[in-house]
Amino acid sequence: MKFIGDIREVDDLADGETAGPEPDMGYELRSIGGRFEPGTVKSLVRRGNRILARTTTGKEFDVTGANAHVLVPLGF
Repeated sequence: MKFIGDIREVDDLADGETAGPEPDMGYELRSIGGRFEPGTVKSLVRRGNRILARTTTGKEFDVTGANAHVLVPLGF
C-alpha cells in the first residue's frame, strides 16, 4: 500500500488505487477559505484525473484541481 506522503501528483496512483496515512501520522483537511473539515483523512483515492481524500466522517473532498482542499499533517 502507498502512503499519503508518497503522492505528489495524480499519476502517482492508478485509477481506483488508494493511499493511507503513514504509521503515527494523520491528516486534517483545510479548505481554501481556511475552514478545517470535521474528522481526519482515512485515505486518498484516485478517480480519473482527480484525487479525493476520504475522511473518518465518510465525506470525500478534492485535493487536486480548482478549489481543492489542503492536507495538513498531524504527528501522533
